Amino acid sequence: MTYWSVPREWAREHCFIIAGGPSVLTQNLERLRGQRVIVINSSVYAAPWADILFFGDWRWWHEPDNRAAVANFKGRVVTTTKIKTDPKVKVCKKAHPPGLAMQRDSLMQLWTSLTAATNLAAHLVGRGGAIIWLGADGRITPERTHHHKPHPWPHKPDAYEKQYRDLITIVPSLWQMGIAAFNASPDTAWVNLLPLIKLEDVLEGRIAA
Repeated sequence: MTYWSVPREWAREHCFIIAGGPSVLTQNLERLRGQRVIVINSSVYAAPWADILFFGDWRWWHEPDNRAAVANFKGRVVTTTKIKTDPKVKVCKKAHPPGLAMQRDSLMQLWTSLTAATNLAAHLVGRGGAIIWLGADGRITPERTHHHKPHPWPHKPDAYEKQYRDLITIVPSLWQMGIAAFNASPDTAWVNLLPLIKLEDVLEGRIAA
């Protein structure tokens, strides 16, 4: 298989990554129009105008509604799973933790697509760029597991512990690559991964990311 090598298309820019956490429902995503945005799997329903849709789970791809969302998506679609038959989808090699993959055709992913999406953003923005997470909650609420429709597979109780173990390894990689990174997810449980900020502070220039 020939893997896609990620170009440095957004050099030194800001990239916003929309993950699946319920806190996305408290954010005004319309303010991100015109910014560089990556959505992770079903977050595409919240921001169908994003630049890139990343999915890393073949189960998501095989849901008919999600296949239709990919077909209608006008941006670029990227995955690390080889189980796909759509020429629209670009495939990167799946790398394993610890740390981000430095090879431009590879994205690190084991327990969460957020590591791979962050790796993708890092390749795109490079040194001097910035990455901002939304919906990186690290927890569920009593009412919701995600801001979008729940996945048909069950949520595992230890899922966030496993995700955290992978995510904490990418922080040194971001420093090494000279990329600033922040978590703009209100009330996130991952308080010691990345500096916590408010989305409006970035958009209004009060944080020099």
